[in-house]
Amino acid sequence: MTWKRPLLIYPYAPEKKSEHLYGGLAVINPIGLEIVATAIRPAVEDLLLVDMRMERRPLGDLVRRFRPDLVAVSMMWGRDEYADALIRGLLDDVTLVMGGLYATRHPDEMFEAYPGLDILALGYGDETMRRLVEAGSPEDLAGFWYRDQPTAYAPDHRQEANPPGPYGPGHTTADLPGPYGPGHTPSHARPSHTGAKPASAALVKNPAYLGRSVENMHINRSVRRYEYPWLTLKGDNIITSVGCPMLCAFCKWRENIFGEVQPWVGRTAEDVVAELQESDAPIVHLVDANFAADTTRVERICDMLIERDVRHLYACEIRVNPLYKSARLVKKMEQAGFFMFMVGLESYQPHLLKAMRKGYTVKMARQAFAHLHETKILTLGNFLIGNPGETEHQMLGIADYAADLGVDFISPNKIYAYENTDFQQWVLAQPGMKVVGRRRYVVSDAYGVEDLRRIQARIMMRFLRLHPPWIPYAKALAHPMVEKIGRERIRRAMLRSLWNHVADATFRRRAFKKLSKRFRRTATAAV
Repeated sequence: MTWKRPLLIYPYAPEKKSEHLYGGLAVINPIGLEIVATAIRPAVEDLLLVDMRMERRPLGDLVRRFRPDLVAVSMMWGRDEYADALIRGLLDDVTLVMGGLYATRHPDEMFEAYPGLDILALGYGDETMRRLVEAGSPEDLAGFWYRDQPTAYAPDHRQEANPPGPYGPGHTTADLPGPYGPGHTPSHARPSHTGAKPASAALVKNPAYLGRSVENMHINRSVRRYEYPWLTLKGDNIITSVGCPMLCAFCKWRENIFGEVQPWVGRTAEDVVAELQESDAPIVHLVDANFAADTTRVERICDMLIERDVRHLYACEIRVNPLYKSARLVKKMEQAGFFMFMVGLESYQPHLLKAMRKGYTVKMARQAFAHLHETKILTLGNFLIGNPGETEHQMLGIADYAADLGVDFISPNKIYAYENTDFQQWVLAQPGMKVVGRRRYVVSDAYGVEDLRRIQARIMMRFLRLHPPWIPYAKALAHPMVEKIGRERIRRAMLRSLWNHVADATFRRRAFKKLSKRFRRTATAAV
């Protein structure tokens, strides 16, 4: 017998800003953890996936009711106080497994930070976790580090394994105080971490790992307990490919979880459409790094969606290149239901586009948006500010360029430079430039982080004056798929989203803070 009741946890707080897409308009389901849940579901009796951003019940209540024999935590985006407290408060006598991007890249830190951690799964967890659950032990399995102690093994295997530790032959964690009996205290509340998990146990490292398989990305939606919002409607998020063939200097979307270059690989059009047909959400976000890398596949997906009359509104990241090459493809994507394109425009200055290795020109961008103007597809233009040599006047020019292109929404972002990249070397070679903070923002002697934030706000206000929000509002309601799904339904959802955004206390607090700063600067300048 192996583990039969796994509890899977996405451990981040509801208010974690980075977990909410575009100012809280959407929340992305933990796709990687759902893929793992789908992979192991046939091998277990029952399974519970908990997303702490969405869960309204105390985790302790869920644990007591479900009675897991294995807990798996997805540590994707790093540690914080909320996640640390949650993980350290988990049960001592249940196997604790951890995985995800951050855990894979910092395994030693994970074992040091969490004395209760039994097993760390390196890389992509679908095949890895399936093999672990079926085997009942991490011994001789590729892609695992583990403490050589009883809790690293499934309950019925612990006596056979008999690893070194203070328990003695035949002694299992079943004899120790458990979470369902008297006297149990969460491990983080105890004076020392004793009980079932001695931190002194030998650490066994098997660094071999399994690569990403796109065949396992079709999610079984029965593992999902929550409705994830998009514009106050039910939303869904799926992944249809991995990798990106583009060579953008500042970007790491080309890397896999191990920090290696990931060749672009896409799921078949048939599999993608089959999953889309299973979704009952009116809005679906395709989270690929480069959904349209293979335009033949995109056209096949669109043909099938149209033929089968699959009704969703789709949002996706897309590059300028496929948009400018084919007006026919853009029109077909609109007919299939593509509603919002997030386009990486980055800059309107040719020398910066070249330095960023974007692979397109301003002329190509204008042609792409000429094609988009023949449709009702909304566009969000992503731009980067704070490039070497860029003046405030040039940064503000983003608003004029975007309005002239006909972009519906813009997102001016501070540029960042990842460590050990050609882009970082280029940035640091420019006079007065440096990289600062955990997010590695590019700043200069002239413009620090606060200066760039002020410029971001000025760009947004200038763009809104040139391209007021009622223009994309009217455009959205004229989209052919909106008419099929229900124009009034989408209209109410957009208005509710706007109201929720303005009514949010955090939004009002930040807006007041920014206005106060602006007033103080104006008053100081007047004096």
